[in-house]
Amino acid sequence: MTMQSRTRRDFLKGTALALGGAIVGLSEVSCVASSAPVVRVAIESNILRVETARPELFNVGDGIQLNAPELEYPILLIKTSESKFVALSTACMHLGCTVKKQPSVIRCPCHGSVYDLEGNVLNGPTQLPLHQYSLTMSGTQAVIVVD
Repeated sequence: MTMQSRTRRDFLKGTALALGGAIVGLSEVSCVASSAPVVRVAIESNILRVETARPELFNVGDGIQLNAPELEYPILLIKTSESKFVALSTACMHLGCTVKKQPSVIRCPCHGSVYDLEGNVLNGPTQLPLHQYSLTMSGTQAVIVVD
């Protein structure tokens, strides 16, 4: 009986460890999948220019995260229609945590605020939309005014 108890215990212990490892592995995959690809950019005279004819922005709903040393928070550039893009601050308007783009929403990992892909509030605690930067298109280039 002791041999069966040990075997059962070892089996349960091994199963629990395997399940725990699988859960950790899946959470790491979902964290990576929930972030937009990062693009390093340069800002000249408060203007940021980004080529939008790129694979990461092919479909409506696609987005990239723009990083520059001068920015306090990165900027999300999201394709909202076949010809329209929006540039949003990644600073959550609740307490300033950095939001993450997911396939169909933008989510704050700190307190659960959820925004649509245009930065409008879907779920609090935040009451304010994400800051939207002025953006114009010049051909396939997005011209963003960083204020």
